[in-house]
Amino acid sequence: MTRIIDDGVVVRLDNVSVEIPLRGLKNVSLGNDRRMLLRKSSPVLRALDGINLEVRRGERIGIVGGNGNGKTTLLKVIGGMLPVSSGSVDVRGSIRSLLAVGAGMILALTGRQNVRLRHALLDIRSLTPEEYAEDVAAFAELGAFFDMPVGTYSPGMQSRLQFAMNTVEPADILLLDEWMGVADRAFQQKAQDRLVEYIAKNEGFLFASHNETLLNEMTDRKIALNMGRIVEC
Repeated sequence: MTRIIDDGVVVRLDNVSVEIPLRGLKNVSLGNDRRMLLRKSSPVLRALDGINLEVRRGERIGIVGGNGNGKTTLLKVIGGMLPVSSGSVDVRGSIRSLLAVGAGMILALTGRQNVRLRHALLDIRSLTPEEYAEDVAAFAELGAFFDMPVGTYSPGMQSRLQFAMNTVEPADILLLDEWMGVADRAFQQKAQDRLVEYIAKNEGFLFASHNETLLNEMTDRKIALNMGRIVEC
């Protein structure tokens, strides 16, 4: 991953495509879906197809499109969690990713132990591990579960812990998927209020969602994905 020369751009994708092997499928019919391709007689899914995108400092971008059209894949590529098949991805600055419930958490460890581990992984400088844990515990409101294994949590409890851990210290770029929908309604409103304050401190913000109200409130422009390509929004 190279660095961007233009100081006004924090993320640049240049003709990016992502092909995902469909292992275990033999003699599969590709049908009429242009995303289904054969590579050395093996089927692949072209999840992203020739994506060109620039995110400038201070931009808040909403990503829209039906399920399976590449929204989460795009965020994972920007976050460095998924390799590209062709093209280039340039990112400037640190990234916080809120893309999947439980991602990066160790289910056998308690919530508190996961928080201390996340403090080290994120290289938090503004708070000590104890201060960071206190902030997360207060916001997530898990009570006694904070000192119980994360494997005992419901998906909603995991999302609360995940959200709280990743919105303490700002990063340069924030990536958000709509997994927060698994949390209870009261926490969603609390998280939304915190998120509005948090994204104001980030250089760039990309948010994939079906929720038009949230998109209108939290973003200043939208891009639409259809079958792995950016189309008119």
